[in-house]
Amino acid sequence: MRGRARALATAVALLGALAPAAADPACRARLAPAAAPANACAGAARLRIVAAGDVLMHSNLQRQGYAAGFAPMWEAARPFFAAADLAYVNLETPVAPGRTAGGTAPDPGARFDGRVYSTFPLFNTHPSLLDGLAALGVDVVSTANNHALDRGPPGAEATLAQLAARGIAATGTVAAAAPRRFAAYTPSRLGRIAWLACSFSTNGLPDPHDQVLGCFDEEALLLATVAAEARRPGTAAVIVTPHWGVEYSHTPGPDQRALGRALARAGAAAVIATHPHVVQPWEWVEGSGGRRVPLVHSTGNFVSGQAGLDRQTAILAWLELCRAGRSFADLPPGPAPLAVARAGWVPLYMARGARGPALVVPAAGADGAPGLARALLARLLPEGDLAARLDCAPAPPAAVALQ
Repeated sequence: MRGRARALATAVALLGALAPAAADPACRARLAPAAAPANACAGAARLRIVAAGDVLMHSNLQRQGYAAGFAPMWEAARPFFAAADLAYVNLETPVAPGRTAGGTAPDPGARFDGRVYSTFPLFNTHPSLLDGLAALGVDVVSTANNHALDRGPPGAEATLAQLAARGIAATGTVAAAAPRRFAAYTPSRLGRIAWLACSFSTNGLPDPHDQVLGCFDEEALLLATVAAEARRPGTAAVIVTPHWGVEYSHTPGPDQRALGRALARAGAAAVIATHPHVVQPWEWVEGSGGRRVPLVHSTGNFVSGQAGLDRQTAILAWLELCRAGRSFADLPPGPAPLAVARAGWVPLYMARGARGPALVVPAAGADGAPGLARALLARLLPEGDLAARLDCAPAPPAAVALQ
């Protein structure tokens, strides 16, 4: 968590709705509870994790971010990041200063020039994007996706260096000369969390140094790594973030379902995936030790320049982890293994306004496109709606302390 102040209210509230507007800095996230814990918990301690989808920096988002900062485009989601203990996104762009698709060039600075900093099909984004993500509260990102090598092996390595300089953990890729150890670790008040990302593809771009962990072509290595991380002393949970599936399809493929179940059996506490750029349904599957494991097939985009209701609609996945067991007597010595007590989702819609694309959080009963986005999510995800809203009234100090 890198010492960030997280003393923001996450107390349960069941009333109210969120207007689709930028969040006031004083606003607090309010989430309704799920009906019952998915797994038995020993004690009341919880670890709250928010996981967003693809950070897909098309030219309009880059121009907007370089001119006015990146914060306005995701400001509506900020209170939910602030309310979490750990936050994750999929970084679907290299961040490689001075690198072009074919080599190097003088760096233009924070400016979209179409050569160093470019858009689809070969992305690259200025490091100010990472400053924005760090300010949002992002703790860990996946760098394993089909755009991981858009600036070649040096670009993948430069991206890791830029993330490390900002204290953001990265999983799924390694430097060219480094051992193939793909997991990243984040400390938490309930123990160390291991994160492991993989990708189905690098869009046919060569990976001569094996820098990207493959989901399907390296399935045996992926599963063995999950099992090893789950057994590693000091690790309380393993969260796997695959990049998989068919773009723009709301239906998970059989290969996704099979690999997701295998990851749960291998020891993953949760599987949260990206790539289709649209939301796909969740399911709960049986994991190791009889735990129930959420398999989130696709969260959709977090921020992107893609158009269309399905591609502008997404979710924040919200997980609450607890010490697994019915009582403290069930716990083994040492750091307690964690299981997902509850999981749910916060709706997102990437609206197009006069000042550029910006996220809104559609309220229940919202009109227009945000309402259509919410209706789409209700069809795809009939369970798990956390009735997210913002409370922008000043809260007394006693109400904002995490319990």
